[in-house]
Amino acid sequence: MVGLSVPFQIEHRVRRADLPAGAKPHWRWLVCRGMAVMNERDEPVRLVGSVADITDRKHAEQELRRSEERYALAAAASNDGLYDWDLVTDRVYYSPRWASLLGLTPAELTDQPQEWLDRVHPSDRPALTDALAALGKPTAAGDGETAFQVEYRMRNASGATRWMACRGIAVLDPAGRPIRLVGSQADVTDRKTAEQRLRQSEERYALAAAGAADGLWDWHIDSGEVYYSPRWKAMLDAGDAEIAGTLDAWFQRVEPSDLDGLRTAINLHLTGEREHLQHEFRIHRSGGEEMWMLVRGLAVRNAKGCAVRMAGSMTDITARKKAEQQLLFDAFHDGMTGLPNRTLLLDRIGQALDRNRRAGARPFAAVIIDLDRFKAINDALGSATGDRVLRIIAKRLDNSRRVGDTLARLSADEFAVLLDDIGDAGDALGAAERMARAIARPVSLEGHDVVLTASIGVALSQTGYDRAEDMLRDASLAMYRAKSGGRARIDLFDANLRRQAMTAMRMEADLRAALEQGQLCLHYQPIIELETGAIAGFEALMRWNHPDRGLVAPGEFIPLAEETGLIVPMGRWALDEAVRQLADWQARFPRPTPLFMSVNVSSRQFRDDDLVGAVRDLLDAVPIPPSSLKLELTESLLMQDPDECRMLMQSIRDMDIRLSIDDFGTGYSSLAYLHKFPVDTLKIDRTFVQAVSSGEGNAAIVQVIATLATILRLDAVAEGVETAEEAVYLRDIMCKYAQGYHFARPAPSATAERLLAAEDERAVLRASALPALSVQA
Repeated sequence: MVGLSVPFQIEHRVRRADLPAGAKPHWRWLVCRGMAVMNERDEPVRLVGSVADITDRKHAEQELRRSEERYALAAAASNDGLYDWDLVTDRVYYSPRWASLLGLTPAELTDQPQEWLDRVHPSDRPALTDALAALGKPTAAGDGETAFQVEYRMRNASGATRWMACRGIAVLDPAGRPIRLVGSQADVTDRKTAEQRLRQSEERYALAAAGAADGLWDWHIDSGEVYYSPRWKAMLDAGDAEIAGTLDAWFQRVEPSDLDGLRTAINLHLTGEREHLQHEFRIHRSGGEEMWMLVRGLAVRNAKGCAVRMAGSMTDITARKKAEQQLLFDAFHDGMTGLPNRTLLLDRIGQALDRNRRAGARPFAAVIIDLDRFKAINDALGSATGDRVLRIIAKRLDNSRRVGDTLARLSADEFAVLLDDIGDAGDALGAAERMARAIARPVSLEGHDVVLTASIGVALSQTGYDRAEDMLRDASLAMYRAKSGGRARIDLFDANLRRQAMTAMRMEADLRAALEQGQLCLHYQPIIELETGAIAGFEALMRWNHPDRGLVAPGEFIPLAEETGLIVPMGRWALDEAVRQLADWQARFPRPTPLFMSVNVSSRQFRDDDLVGAVRDLLDAVPIPPSSLKLELTESLLMQDPDECRMLMQSIRDMDIRLSIDDFGTGYSSLAYLHKFPVDTLKIDRTFVQAVSSGEGNAAIVQVIATLATILRLDAVAEGVETAEEAVYLRDIMCKYAQGYHFARPAPSATAERLLAAEDERAVLRASALPALSVQA
């Protein structure tokens, strides 16, 4: 029976035959459909069917595949999960990434939209449903809403909450009804957390600004506008209307003499020469009251490094400044009488000596006044009455002195006067007699008249002194001679050798007693790190607290101690005391880099056979880092026997103790040997440092020594820094440390502790910011 076979369909490409010779082949896609006609034996005898050109359809299918591939690649590369919600069938397609955002696999998700909604945090569902409900509704432009964006929290597979950002576009039917929703969902938990932290930070900042004692300011440099916080204005007792949003509103209130310094500090930071702004200045409140302020600030810079904005704070440091001023006053004045103390007097004498060296300067004199038998008054009437007597005597002496003279109290019953600008010895002796008469006037005490006398010593500048201590010492020697001659006398110092020898013998005896009776003490001078202005350590300086003469300067007894050999036990005591004090301070004032202590070692002490063993035993007994102990040796000591010194120094250095060369450049020339000595620090002598301010050629030596230290990787310490100019110069030439009157004078441990405590309370000594410690006050 004739029949037809099963239909068939084949798609294939054919090449066109009508192309010119040599042309690139051109293929067309065809679809062939047909069936076979079968004979009685079920054998095909012919084919019937049709052929159609489907090239365009094939190209369209290929482009569709490419589009789908691009979509699949984009979806795979994106962190967003994709969805396609058929609103007609209410079925949703979730991409694998959409599922993984919730810790799920595609198999764990159904195609139900309710599963999506159920995972949304209950508090956030209204935001999502409201956004969906708005789709298709007319907008302000009259069109139906087709896009939405909403953020909400979702519960993931582990039950944790994640923030999601959902975006979508609706497909509308001709009637404007949404029939399909396509979009993406991204995990924005990290952003949301960051935003929350930012809000919390801003809230904390706002609360801190409202409650802080500091005033805040924000200067937009391009526009010139400045924001001043309410606290900033309140600090100056000014209302909003009184403070315009300009720099002038600030600068107009600054103390005129401080304005240039403030402008300079700001400009140095703006130009990048300083990493930040930090400056102290005076400013006036609306009522005219003067205050001390500390301004801090930091610039915001553009891509070119130019400052476009600067913001910071202003802190009222008036109380600290007053405390510092009081501290300075206390350091240079007697607490009971308010008179200058020995330290200030010595400085005034030193200044007079400097003037006296200049041609045409008139001579001057130092007078020491010791009240005779004052101890008997204290013993009989009590210390309170004795203090009253001292105040009366101090007042009388102050009234009897000339304008320009300096009256000081040196010890319990000892006063001193610097008689400036005198004619001759007769003028000095006449002034001393006038003071003796003032003292001798009766003092009424509890119904009784008490008559005091004084032993007075006078030293004249014509003797030719180099140091103030020497002149005061000679005046003291003259006073002791007057006292030993029967008291109530005035004696003029002379250079009689026999008397000097007797005095030296007496002092040696006193010095031995001082060592046995604990009259020696240490004063500590801070060593400042110039870059930060912080206290890096101290130099321990020996003082003698004489029972009659009070605090004796080292220049009066150290040479004698060296000569007699007493310097060895004295030096050992000083080293022990300084190390134990250092251990106490390191424990009470911890720093990232521990405080260090510099201790002078004399020539005789250095060559003592027990020095190395004594130092080792001390370090075993006292818990300090060995590297925080610095032993200072003079340059001349090193050059006496360089090879022996080098071996001994290496023994000390092997214990990790640091070694310094003191007064570098003033002794023998050790440049050729310097690199051979295991030293860590060069101390620049004060004579070179003071040349910085005077403009002398020796200023170049300071820079040479600082450069030499840098090359040899040594620290440099400048001694005798007395002015801010010197401090700034030293810092600029990379001198690391400095010490001197500009920062603080040597003082007892209690005073040094106050400096450390003040620094821990952010009252940091700064070489470039603190005012010089004036000794004229």
